[in-house]
Amino acid sequence: MNNPTPNPNLNLNDLHLLHLINHHLSITTAAEAVNLTQSTLSRRLQSIELELGVQLFHRTTRKLSITPAGKQLLRDTAAIPNILDSAIQRISEDYLGAQKQINIGISPALSLAHLPGIFHQQSNLQTEVKVIISQPSSEQILRQIATNHLDLGIVTHQQQIEKVAHVHHQMTDRFCIILPVNESAPSLKPQHLKKWALQQSWILPTRDSPSRVIIDEWFHHLGIQISPTMELENFDLMCQLTALNMGVSFIPKRALTAFPRKKQLQHITLKAAPERTLSVIGPKNTVVPEHISEFTESILFS
Repeated sequence: MNNPTPNPNLNLNDLHLLHLINHHLSITTAAEAVNLTQSTLSRRLQSIELELGVQLFHRTTRKLSITPAGKQLLRDTAAIPNILDSAIQRISEDYLGAQKQINIGISPALSLAHLPGIFHQQSNLQTEVKVIISQPSSEQILRQIATNHLDLGIVTHQQQIEKVAHVHHQMTDRFCIILPVNESAPSLKPQHLKKWALQQSWILPTRDSPSRVIIDEWFHHLGIQISPTMELENFDLMCQLTALNMGVSFIPKRALTAFPRKKQLQHITLKAAPERTLSVIGPKNTVVPEHISEFTESILFS
């Protein structure tokens, strides 16, 4: 398919229909979702493809799949519906008396101890603002920030963050080793620490998560290769399991402050402890509403 219409046009309704078709991978199901007939939506898809001069979906009698051109179009326009929704929401908030709100995605890797700092003075400064919190994975938060689905995300910093998001605020989070209080703590001499580490049942973050990468790099620097007996992303749960003598863990030292049974744990402060950076991020190239700016400025990450 070629020879597109000169200055091809794609309106918001067409874009919505394309995203809907891709979501269902069925013209029939997508048509039902917007109260159209299958034949009407099929003809509209054909008209869009003729307008653009490229095929967006492969269609056979048995299945429908998106083409590389279709993937590129939907990827590059993924933020548009959310930008429009946000603009309408802001108009409603600023001119029609609707309640202001902030949609925040918080990584599961943040412990409960981080929450007081994140919501510092929120109840005092912005009592009228509704805060909507979700806990997608870090990868999902980055994707939702890039497509303007979230107002703010709080994640472990990664190299690619600046490419897809604006960084509002950062803090450094230092790790420590925790073990049950009745266990013998190791010497911090490298040869002793290495021998001890190889004998432990480790509870660590999930493989390839930003925190796990940092911990693995620290072990690698010491010449230690660890195969954990358990992997999970929740540091608060790691504290619980360690206190139950399920193993030893590497956690952000801050996570200990919110653990109610600290007397059942001991922690080892390392001289050259691994560190992670936590970032508060938002969509790029957008005007940040005042109530969101006030929220980020009230965060205490220190």
